[in-house]
Amino acid sequence: MSKSDRIGSAEIERQIETVLGDTVDLPLVRNVLQESRDRWYGQLVVSVYDSLSEHDDYEDVLPAAAAIELLRESVRLRSRLLVTLTDKHAHSVTLEPTAALLAGDQLYSAAFSALGSVPDSHSGDCFEILTEVFETITGTFARAYTPAESVEHDKAAFLDETAGSLGEGAANLGRALAGHDVPNDQHFGRLGRELGVVRQIRLILDVDPSEAPVVPPTLDQANLRAMAEQRQDHADRALATLSETVDVTRLRAFAEATPAVQDEVDTATDHNLLN
Repeated sequence: MSKSDRIGSAEIERQIETVLGDTVDLPLVRNVLQESRDRWYGQLVVSVYDSLSEHDDYEDVLPAAAAIELLRESVRLRSRLLVTLTDKHAHSVTLEPTAALLAGDQLYSAAFSALGSVPDSHSGDCFEILTEVFETITGTFARAYTPAESVEHDKAAFLDETAGSLGEGAANLGRALAGHDVPNDQHFGRLGRELGVVRQIRLILDVDPSEAPVVPPTLDQANLRAMAEQRQDHADRALATLSETVDVTRLRAFAEATPAVQDEVDTATDHNLLN
């Protein structure tokens, strides 16, 4: 068993605590961090790294896994705040805007601070990947929550550009940390994006609207299920392509486990993204 085999949610959680240290003085930051149970995106970083790297650089991969999870929490909080401010859907979540903005900024800063522990040879690529994910998601928020556009915003594109972007970023972080190129390595990002969308759709479908803190707009469940099946097929194809050049045993196991993930879903963030 490699060191990276022993990196699970608990190890990623401890790394997040190390990054935050004693600097967290906002209760909302702690509350947000406690809501996520699985650290799925961080584990995707590890799984991709493990598929490519011949080394057991436990200390190298953990900071990147923590970084994508901290970014996830930052944008998840921003999504919740935007739902509250636009007041477009029935909800019981109330956020004080200043506190939420400060907490989101603190989580965002911590995400990039975490990358300070990544080896210098890979830090530039990792910063670029994380920046691209953040810019894609915030751009999507701007389009989705602009009054003139939000009603018509494509929900499928929203899932792709939020949960999908996080998944792609996580996979690309793992690839960058492995430190060498392989044929068809762009398919790692594709795999992460497809799995991220599949996972998010299944979380949405598992929500009981009567128990959700936010009642999402009407979503066509048949279309969502069809989309999940299509994106799962795309993920399977990406795995098949990657298997021609790398050992995808761990990635395949990770992908197969993804549909079974169970989270305590908060549709304040989840209609709109990201558990």
